[in-house]
Amino acid sequence: MFKMLVLQQLYNISDEELEYQVNDRLSFMTFLGLGLAEPLPDATTVWLFRQQLKQQGLIEELFEQLI
Repeated sequence: MFKMLVLQQLYNISDEELEYQVNDRLSFMTFLGLGLAEPLPDATTVWLFRQQLKQQGLIEELFEQLI
């Protein structure tokens, strides 16, 4: 799930656009380690995951570790 947030930051896209792009782009699926037949998280799941990280004060720390 965090890799999805990374893609979202890199491409500056909304949750809905991220859902579409992950379903559409094989390169995104490969980066996420997902197969063609695997279920993909939807926009609401991504939003909820981001909110949980924010509530726990972890999102900034995780992105800082990437830099």
